[in-house]
Amino acid sequence: MIQKKVNTDLANIQQAVNTIKTAILQSQARAAQAVNQEQLALYFGIGRYVSANTRNKNWGQGMLEQISERLRQELPGLRGFSSTNLKNMRMFYEAWNALESNSSVAADDFGSNSEIAICNVW
Repeated sequence: MIQKKVNTDLANIQQAVNTIKTAILQSQARAAQAVNQEQLALYFGIGRYVSANTRNKNWGQGMLEQISERLRQELPGLRGFSSTNLKNMRMFYEAWNALESNSSVAADDFGSNSEIAICNVW
């Protein structure tokens, strides 16, 4: 009888561990997906902003370098916003925009969030 109780307890413990572990792993996966989506929306929005200002000649030569440097000064520890990465964000926006305009499928996942985020700053 005692052995049966121990086996039942062990089974209950393992079931509880499996249930909690599954919940943790699923939550971590959803969090990572949300972070990735938010990061892509940010890059898309920054790319749109940079594109609008560089392609319309609002910003001259060296402006992205100055912006990048100022971002590093005002947000110490910030990584990923070098002038090269700002240009890459512009290329990402322009490539996505070109694909979207040539596609019959509307892809609004990046546009709506990033537009709101960048418009709040711009």
